[in-house]
Amino acid sequence: MLALLCCVPAASAQQPPTPSRSPEQIQLDLIQIEREIGRANLDCDYQYFAKVEADEFLFTDAAGGLTTKRGDLAGEESCRKSNGTYDVDETRVQLYGGTAVVTGRVTTTGTSKEGQKVIHHSRFTDVFVWRDARWQLVAGHYSRIPEPKAS
Repeated sequence: MLALLCCVPAASAQQPPTPSRSPEQIQLDLIQIEREIGRANLDCDYQYFAKVEADEFLFTDAAGGLTTKRGDLAGEESCRKSNGTYDVDETRVQLYGGTAVVTGRVTTTGTSKEGQKVIHHSRFTDVFVWRDARWQLVAGHYSRIPEPKAS
């Protein structure tokens, strides 16, 4: 019994598992995941979302709406592939052991119903945890950057 009690504090003091890569490589890996999220959005690749989103994933959109992983994956039925672009820049990755916060800007392009080119800019914050030897997205948020008014 005493041996068991001695082991409990040591086990609870262990840090969460982290990837065995340098912080710089982890940052590059997470930025690549953000780019893959964009590709998956354009290609309607819901298998990718099923893999990268944790079961408890919660997304908050610019209007305050919430989407769970289940709700996100249900969008596959109405998704239409796009030949637009999804570019990620101004990224910042903050590491906290087995947790990472990724922020950045996304520029998307597409075509309106009228055939006009449409460009949108937004900012995002994604939270990842290192679990089962991979990064899983647990929370996300985005806000549209208003277009400058013509003077």
